[in-house]
Amino acid sequence: MIKTVLTILTFFIYVFSGDIVAQSNKGKIQMEINRLNIALYGSTYRDRITFENNFGDNFGFSSIIYFPFRWSVDYANNFNDSTANKGEFNNRLFLIRPVALFNLSDQGSATTGAGFQLSFLITKQWYIEFLIGTVWAESKKNSTDGINEGFNLSQGFYLTKPIHQHFSLSAGFNHISSAHIFNSKTNHDQIVLGIKYIF
Repeated sequence: MIKTVLTILTFFIYVFSGDIVAQSNKGKIQMEINRLNIALYGSTYRDRITFENNFGDNFGFSSIIYFPFRWSVDYANNFNDSTANKGEFNNRLFLIRPVALFNLSDQGSATTGAGFQLSFLITKQWYIEFLIGTVWAESKKNSTDGINEGFNLSQGFYLTKPIHQHFSLSAGFNHISSAHIFNSKTNHDQIVLGIKYIF
């Protein structure tokens, strides 16, 4: 009798163990409405067309404005109906966020556009981020900052750390070029350091 009960118990544990484990690790993708978030960066850049300017020679300014919604991936039990917000990322494992992009160099060249930023949690409260978007560039004829008029691809890599419910520090690298997709002759790199504010 005991042997039969143990056999049946073992069978049920074997059959349903996958479901038990899966429930504790169950993931969820959810669109979330979030507060206004803006990133402001100071930068130094280099021109990869004429090579007249290198990092440290000139400066620029860029900004990322995050749309008020995002797609979040996390363990299902981490999502709840609470309005409590734990900083920019709300401790999510992975985020996809639509963004508006702005950039201005000290020589007067400017880019504006839109794209997406992907944010990955790599360790406690540290995120690595990848940005990709399309921007329109305007530049002066005599500028030597590597930016030329036309559509361009904008890419960025950042390391970001929330330091307060309303602030995150971020540093990274941006690259703006035609990427052999558009007709522009832009080829511009930036090293950026900035702060994000969450309203």
